[in-house]
Amino acid sequence: MDTPRHYPAVKRSTGAIVAIIAMTLGGAAALWAAGIALNHQASQRQVEQIRGAIDRARHNSEEQAKGLGRRIELARQLAANGPDAAAGWLDEELGQPLISTISTKAVLILGLDGPMYGFTERGRASTREMEELVGPVADMARPVPAERRQGASATITDFRSINGNPAIVSAAPIASSGKPLDIVTFTYLDDPTIARWGNAYMLDRLTLLSPRRPVAAGWDRQSVDSLDGETIGQFAWVPDRPGDVLTDYVLPAELIFGAIILALFWSIARRARTFSTRAIFLERFDPITGLVNRATFMRRLDQIAGSHACQLLRLDIDDFSAINDAFGLRGGDEVIREFSKQLVKVFSADRCLIARLDGDEFAILVVGAGQIHSLGPKATQVSLKKRKRGHPTTNITLCAGIAAAPEHGHTATDLMQNADIALGAAKAAGSARHVIYDPALGHAFKSRKDLEAQMKQAIDDQGFELFYQPIVDLRNMRPASVEALLRLKEGAATPAEFVPVIEKLGLMPQLGEWIIAQAFADSRKWLGLRTSINLSPLQLENPALLDQIDFHRARYNVSPQSIGFEITEGILLADSDIVRENLMGLRQRGYTLALDDFGTGYSSLSYLSEFDIQRLKLDKSFVSGGRTQSHRSAALVQGVIDICHRLGIQVVAEGIEEEEEARILQGWSCDFAQGYYFGRPAPAWATRRNIATLKQQAAAIAELGVHEPRLTIVQ
Repeated sequence: MDTPRHYPAVKRSTGAIVAIIAMTLGGAAALWAAGIALNHQASQRQVEQIRGAIDRARHNSEEQAKGLGRRIELARQLAANGPDAAAGWLDEELGQPLISTISTKAVLILGLDGPMYGFTERGRASTREMEELVGPVADMARPVPAERRQGASATITDFRSINGNPAIVSAAPIASSGKPLDIVTFTYLDDPTIARWGNAYMLDRLTLLSPRRPVAAGWDRQSVDSLDGETIGQFAWVPDRPGDVLTDYVLPAELIFGAIILALFWSIARRARTFSTRAIFLERFDPITGLVNRATFMRRLDQIAGSHACQLLRLDIDDFSAINDAFGLRGGDEVIREFSKQLVKVFSADRCLIARLDGDEFAILVVGAGQIHSLGPKATQVSLKKRKRGHPTTNITLCAGIAAAPEHGHTATDLMQNADIALGAAKAAGSARHVIYDPALGHAFKSRKDLEAQMKQAIDDQGFELFYQPIVDLRNMRPASVEALLRLKEGAATPAEFVPVIEKLGLMPQLGEWIIAQAFADSRKWLGLRTSINLSPLQLENPALLDQIDFHRARYNVSPQSIGFEITEGILLADSDIVRENLMGLRQRGYTLALDDFGTGYSSLSYLSEFDIQRLKLDKSFVSGGRTQSHRSAALVQGVIDICHRLGIQVVAEGIEEEEEARILQGWSCDFAQGYYFGRPAPAWATRRNIATLKQQAAAIAELGVHEPRLTIVQ
């Protein structure tokens, strides 16, 4: 019997057949499941991509409107000339540059009474065109007073249908314009934009449909919704279905040719991985420069900082906002690309990692020790020349802040923070500068941040008060006026320390108005004496300054003749139209203007004839420390006094601390004197007592017939 000899072969064949069938069916099931999963992943990825594109477009529109609203020159033009007179400037500097961008197609400036200026692709908008644009966005673009336009919520961005066309509309307040004004930009989701998105994200037949139009079967969709939930459109596209290759082609082939299943599956898997390459790139690298992004850089820095010696450079392009203003956003991106290429070229020989962190900021991680002092000059030598037609060539540079491990920190967070502190010091020193971190910089940074926090808290809690220092008439030694001086209720910081911080924080207009109001109120406590109030440059640049002063004058029923305002010559150097208008308005209202700290700056006598100044205050550096005994100083002071008297300007000498100084100035025919000799700055209640004491002493001098000052210091 031969049959039994075939049993093993049959069994083997059967086993092989069963194995092949099992492998084929198992492979088919695996391929089918993989195809469905790939289709689902691709669909989800494309949905996230289009959502991300919508969010970025909305964010870019909002940032653009914010940036336009913060442009000081725009506010100046509107405040100085009004929208009609400034229309030409607005066309050239606002309308045309915006419309020339990729997506922005219209811009409006709105006031309380409606649209004041508009620009579209066809040029300056007519009243009818502006009304058509305003209608759909009237609820989101409503200018309000400046005091109610604080914080991030002041800018509103929403999706709206403009004449049937979906658009991103951003409305932002125009800062420092003196009037409630909004700037509104319109970014249409038009065919070029949709085509660009389709190419960028590989979305087949990407289309924007109306809300009610049904989406074709098998297509994916993503709605575009306004803030109130209204759908103004829907994106539709043919979804990428890489898994169909598996289920429609590979699976039938696998059932017939089981031997090639693995090869085909691997090929398709490789193709699926290709689709995710772009996403992986964007996750790790910056799309504009090709450098690693912040997240990748921070991961690598965290690995290196704790275990190896290294140096970290943080680089920032100097005055990049002005570059964007001059060359536009595209020009700004081109500058960033060129800088990235130069940095890679300059540092190619080093063991380093170069990253674009954000905006115009770069970072370089150099592994190894001993190079820290050569890195700064090496980085700051990188520069770029760029020219705009009809304008001179601009030399673009960068600053660098440098920190090293382990000297300046052992963690990525410490190194980044300390390098940033050094970068801030470099930028404060000027263009193309570099600074290596030093613990003293860290202490100064912490002190500055603490002082900033203290100033914000003091503004909120009314933590300031006014002290007053008397100014004496040297002819009769009677008090003639007082100067209002700002002080903190708590803390040891001096005005020279905290006033610049307040100005940097943008709080001076708010604090300055409080000073004016408080000084006006206190001035009624010493009738017959003038109260002098210092005005900061930011206050004089405010178009609403005269309105504030008029309001508080009427509120406290104060005569302008009893108030004087002190300014520094740095304000006059700016020579802006707003400053001139404010100074002229103060004089027309009857207020006295005094030029303060004469002798500490340029000390140009031309200001005395060019501006309507009634008083000149000689800085204490002219008279204190025995300088009145110096022949050269005496000749200089007497010459200034003589020139001022010839121009009808009164002279106030500051910093008088000794009787001899007052006597000498009296002999030189100086009009007024101020200093510790006559009284230290004191609260209003103490100032009243000091004034009374000075009047009594002056009366005693007059009664005794003594013509020289014989006063004691009022504490």
